[in-house]
Amino acid sequence: MTKNETIAAISTPLGEGGIGIVRLSGQNAFAIVDRIFDCPKKKQSGYPRPRYLYHGFIKDLEETLIDEVLVSFMPAPHTYTREDIVEINCHSGIFTLRSIEKLVLQAGACLAEPGEFTKRAFVNGRLDLSQAEAVLNMVHARSEEAVKMAARGLQGELAKKVESIRDKILTIRAPIEASFDYPEEFDPNDYDKVELKKNLGALKTDLQKLVLGVERNRAYQDGVSVAIIGKPNVGKSSLLNSMLHKQRAIVHEIPGTTRDLLEGYLNLGGYPIRLVDTAGIQGTCDPVEKQGIELSRSAAGRARLIIMVVDGSVEWSETDKEIAGLKHADQGLVIAINKSDLEQKLNRELVKNYCPDAKIVETSAVTGEGIKQLENAVTNMLDNIFGSDTDQENQAIVSMRHERIIDEALMNVESAIEAIDIQPLEIISLELQNAWLRMGEITGDTVDDDLLDKIFSEFCLGK
Repeated sequence: MTKNETIAAISTPLGEGGIGIVRLSGQNAFAIVDRIFDCPKKKQSGYPRPRYLYHGFIKDLEETLIDEVLVSFMPAPHTYTREDIVEINCHSGIFTLRSIEKLVLQAGACLAEPGEFTKRAFVNGRLDLSQAEAVLNMVHARSEEAVKMAARGLQGELAKKVESIRDKILTIRAPIEASFDYPEEFDPNDYDKVELKKNLGALKTDLQKLVLGVERNRAYQDGVSVAIIGKPNVGKSSLLNSMLHKQRAIVHEIPGTTRDLLEGYLNLGGYPIRLVDTAGIQGTCDPVEKQGIELSRSAAGRARLIIMVVDGSVEWSETDKEIAGLKHADQGLVIAINKSDLEQKLNRELVKNYCPDAKIVETSAVTGEGIKQLENAVTNMLDNIFGSDTDQENQAIVSMRHERIIDEALMNVESAIEAIDIQPLEIISLELQNAWLRMGEITGDTVDDDLLDKIFSEFCLGK
């Protein structure tokens, strides 16, 4: 598809709703919509007024009425793509939207590729690549924190920090390059290596600051898996229902009711959490129950945090010790001593001694006691895992792609520092050039077309 073609796509989710939007972008957008839009105000002077909603009707090429609509015309360059844009606001329904989309294609538009509107915004200088990726993060945001992060990316926060670092690289590299161009005026042996080490050290620190809090930010964006594990009939499913505030799991007094993994989703402290209820772990001869227990162990291994549920009305057992031993070193552990409404027999000191790093909470799924404390314990444990950053607002939002690029640039700078005393200045200059090129991949200044296609292919149609 060429840049001169006018593209069109449905820009709202397909389904029943109040309003749906079909969007066009390109030099023929106004003319294409004019062919199918019946509006009495067409005869007025100044039509179409920029950013003015016109009421009218969409009709097919045989003048058959399709829908009553509101249409806005937005001339370049002050648009999302910096091209002429038209948005047709119609009644939202699959067949209505598809019919209007089909009409604009028949009238001369081409169906947009995934992410092509945002790609054109990038190509036309409306957004840099980091801002374009922030658009995708905004669409996929699973929590309020993720929305805030994406909004900061849209403001160009990361781009500003990246450009500042690239400018510093050029400043450090410029006198080195000058020594190559004017060798008669520069003696390599007289080059101030102490000052060079100082400047490269500061550059290394700037790069390291960019990736501070990256794991925490990714948890806000992608979510966290939390597994609920324990022996049968300790109240795992009841706690799942209590935390979700709905009946998600079947609860029965007969042990082994849960045979498969059950999932629910909630938001705690800004973290989108995938809560997984697992089958009770115990010795069994039942092949179906055995399979459920293996799934439980696997879910516990994949989780970032484990909620281990124990029955406070019975004593701590060898099975409890075995279950607690499923925790890996990089996982968090919260122990919910459940059934606090019953007579207590569990020795709390034994639990504390066996699981010294765990946060212990008393709960009752029957009365609701301790559920809020359990939620707070989960949030605090996640803060400990991902780091509680006091200066988070000043940290750039870095994706996995950005983190990889920054790590590579950091390696270039570290190599330059190591080369100061043992390698010629040409090697240092080359490492700095590579770091400058790497950082340009974040904003799109030095990125190739294949990578651009891959990034924008992850967008939905119409964005």
